[in-house]
Amino acid sequence: MPDGKEASDEPREVGRKIRHRKVTPEVEEAKRNLLRLIANLENCEVTELPPLYDHVDHLIEHLFSSPPPAEAQVEIQFSYHGYRIELDQSGNVSFMKLAGSPVDSLGE
Repeated sequence: MPDGKEASDEPREVGRKIRHRKVTPEVEEAKRNLLRLIANLENCEVTELPPLYDHVDHLIEHLFSSPPPAEAQVEIQFSYHGYRIELDQSGNVSFMKLAGSPVDSLGE
């Protein structure tokens, strides 16, 4: 690039990084993996996070227990522990740190 900056393949929104990951699209594995990913981003233990159930009830279970047809391209979005999270029926997940959340930057 002419200005000497490296191009990034990660989209940005208002200067905030979005991290993309993948979880196993199975009910119990997806919930566990999702919590592990957030704990990793926050550099904490999973046990230090608030219960996911209190925030999204059975959304993840419903998404993976009887998934809609692939052509439906279903995604759910929710906020949890300072992140805006998008999760699709294939297990693709994106995390964006919300403005004003306790940690200013995402873990690398």
